[in-house]
Amino acid sequence: MRALRFQLKGETAFFKKPDVNVYAYFTYSHIHKIALLGLLGAILGYGGYTQQYEANYPLGGKRKQAEKLQVYPEFYEVLRQARISIVPHGERGYFAKKIQIFNNTVGYASQEEGNILNIREQWLEKPEWTIYVADDGSLAPEVFAKLTDYLLHSQSVYMPYLGKNDHPAALKHPALVELAPADKPSYIDSLHRTGHIAYDAEGKPKAGQRLSFFKEFMPLGLNEANNGYLLEQLVLTNQEIDIDSYQESDLRHLYSDSDEERVIYFI
Repeated sequence: MRALRFQLKGETAFFKKPDVNVYAYFTYSHIHKIALLGLLGAILGYGGYTQQYEANYPLGGKRKQAEKLQVYPEFYEVLRQARISIVPHGERGYFAKKIQIFNNTVGYASQEEGNILNIREQWLEKPEWTIYVADDGSLAPEVFAKLTDYLLHSQSVYMPYLGKNDHPAALKHPALVELAPADKPSYIDSLHRTGHIAYDAEGKPKAGQRLSFFKEFMPLGLNEANNGYLLEQLVLTNQEIDIDSYQESDLRHLYSDSDEERVIYFI
């Protein structure tokens, strides 16, 4: 199978978790599928949440609802079937996180003394991933061709960023690569669903590495009602897999990149 591969990195990143906002806004540990589709949509010039709202409520301040609602933002409508793989870099695939504090002094932002609102955000530091986008029909051929052309020629309609426009994204080394199906690999190098996959309690980590195991519920889709995140548990580990635990449904997602000597899982 053919795929578009590129490196994605930045000095910082912030992929806001919507479930906690009391003391600080926290980030997901890695770029998730919805944020990645938004980034690719920005490159291709597709509309986002703001354009969706303006289409659904077209009369400015009166905000009368349109007769036909746009259920999803354009980037998600076009790209949501795309199969992608996310391979974190760095030691154990983990990036440092630090809390950043901002002061909002516009006056009406806070009822506290001095009318100053302190905003705290948790940022990822120096994140980097290798991204794969499958050319398997999950994206319309013309969309995949346009995305490939834009990345290979360093073109973008809008500036891509990592979660917010405070965090510009750098896309490096784009290439079209051939991938081969992976037959019950002992290790998976990308974020992946656990599904039926079990890990060998007596197995060893990959050669030359210390054992690591990361697990987090991350967005893989949007619901129709309010575009809220649909979460699934994803894992990144160098722990050996019990190959007898694989089922056919798992193997359809697994491919090998011989150039990089890695096995990846498409979500």
